[in-house]
Amino acid sequence: MFRKRRGHIDKMVALLLAALFIVGLVAGYLVSSVTAPPTTGEVVPKSEYDKLLRELEDLRRQIGAGAAPVEIVITAWTQGPERESIYRQANLEEAARRLTQMFKAVGVPATVRVEGEFSTASWTDYRKKLYLALEGGTGPCIFLTAHIDTATLADNGWIIPLDDYIKKYWNWTYYDVISGLWNSVTYKGRIWAIPQDTEARPVYYNKLLLKKLGWTDEMINDLPNKVLRGEFTLYDMLRVAKEAVDKGVVEPGYGIWHRPNAGPDWPIVYLAFGGELYDPGTGKLVADMKVWRKYFEWFYEASMARSKVISDKLTALDWNRDIHPTIVAGKVLFWMGGTWHKGQWVSSFGLSEEKFWEMFGFMLYPPGEKGGRPVTLSQPMAYFISKTCKYPEVAFLILTLATDSYLNSLHAVQSAHLAILYSQLSDPTYTKDKFLAATGYMVEYAKYQPLHPKWGEYQTTIFEVVKGIETGAFTPDTALATFRDLLRSRLGDAVIIRE
Repeated sequence: MFRKRRGHIDKMVALLLAALFIVGLVAGYLVSSVTAPPTTGEVVPKSEYDKLLRELEDLRRQIGAGAAPVEIVITAWTQGPERESIYRQANLEEAARRLTQMFKAVGVPATVRVEGEFSTASWTDYRKKLYLALEGGTGPCIFLTAHIDTATLADNGWIIPLDDYIKKYWNWTYYDVISGLWNSVTYKGRIWAIPQDTEARPVYYNKLLLKKLGWTDEMINDLPNKVLRGEFTLYDMLRVAKEAVDKGVVEPGYGIWHRPNAGPDWPIVYLAFGGELYDPGTGKLVADMKVWRKYFEWFYEASMARSKVISDKLTALDWNRDIHPTIVAGKVLFWMGGTWHKGQWVSSFGLSEEKFWEMFGFMLYPPGEKGGRPVTLSQPMAYFISKTCKYPEVAFLILTLATDSYLNSLHAVQSAHLAILYSQLSDPTYTKDKFLAATGYMVEYAKYQPLHPKWGEYQTTIFEVVKGIETGAFTPDTALATFRDLLRSRLGDAVIIRE
């Protein structure tokens, strides 16, 4: 009985997908008749139009002839951890409702429902739960995680490549994805995920504290431009922070703050000094020790042992208990943060929109040396489909309908993430947000972390060594030696060490 019911549902799903695909082609024809052709040149010729409609009517008869109602449940796990990113889950649920409406439009009694959870756990806990489920074959059909996980997920065989689906449904929405984002989810020549959002990691500066140092409004407002012109370097930032400490504008250790734990941000200063992380020719990670020396020297100079601008307690602090409240209270001069932090501060930490603009400015990470190019790092989030998903094409259609200018803009505005679709750049929901408009240029300066299964260990090693510098355990020389030894022991021949 169960086997018969399952066979009925499988047949229904296949027929529904065929009907929907034809609806999409017909819609493509109608759209192409009034707009410019899509980039693939895929246009349904008029001679095919009537044929498609006949096929659609035939499918309607097959589906509707005495068919019992069916419900297709797609499981989905998504993650914040910030609660402002709830649209990562809500948009999937809305896409399922839209897909159900499309089924009804072709006259069939089918319902699609997304069932799952939006997590606000730490990334470590979320990944642990997700990976255990995927390894045990009990993972969700759709899940969201950072693009950086692509290599691990693909190499373990836990996800399916999406190239064929993307090609099939290209004209529905994928022509509109900002082209550079595809690189962030491409691994070993295949596309494994659909970008969900992107961001930039700026350096926020406290304008009120700069004024206490004697800066004029003109000087403050021109700071991002000086960074762009390569006239204000990382050492200039350190010098200003030291001046703020020396003059008592901020407490010792409150000149420059960074994230308190391991994470994606740690290579940004290395990139600002011109470092490279990945060799595409060999597929190996890269550690340029001459650049890493500059990196460790900068953090040593900023430490309590030297300029006293970075606290030796910083790596022991908690994000929500210590970090964000202290920054919102106006006690830190420079904060190496993310664009989404602005959304968190306004939504969860009592900062008004007006106070944000009065208190904070934001700029790219300054270059390491005069005349250099500033930089930021972006870590797009992406939707994946697991290998055990029963209805991967239905899941993909949900992703397709969730990749929508309006839905993505709702997420972008609430969580202060940047657009992934060209059409979002002119979407009224998106463009009315002053902060997103002001930070949009940073995407041009963004670099991505390398897609490599050993990158997580490399990244953690950077954090551990910087923590050692800031807590007084390492000098630049001992930091460099320790870093080299750890990379060799942990990564083996997966990393190229350039002396």
